[in-house]
Amino acid sequence: MSTATFTDLLRKPKEVLAHIDQGQVRITRRDGDDLVILRGHDLDVLEKGVALSSRLIRAIGRNKGDVAAALSDLFAWTGEFSPGELRAYAAEIEQLVYAASEMGTFERLLRAQQEWKETAVVYAMGMKPVDPLELPAAPVRVDRP
Repeated sequence: MSTATFTDLLRKPKEVLAHIDQGQVRITRRDGDDLVILRGHDLDVLEKGVALSSRLIRAIGRNKGDVAAALSDLFAWTGEFSPGELRAYAAEIEQLVYAASEMGTFERLLRAQQEWKETAVVYAMGMKPVDPLELPAAPVRVDRP
């Protein structure tokens, strides 16, 4: 986080605000609490991340630490997943929710949550996962591709 004085902001606003792309800018004031300037996107991520983390942590607690059960309670669309996929989803989200809550950065948690939801939507539309392709160990020459 960059820091500038309120006087700097008034005298050189472009110079102070140029730091906003690297993150938040703290504006110190002699006669009051500091101000923080951040991009709207960063505020949206923070608000959505805190809300999602809060919901997840409460649900995990209600389900006595069973993350898969908590996710199933919160999100009906998890019914589209196989038991293995639900376990993978739970393992990823559990790791990310605790890390995000400790570090205060929620981008990875929100992105993972959105990706899992999009996968469930695709499954609901009728698409299902396919087995991975097995490629030959060595290149094979063909007469005509």
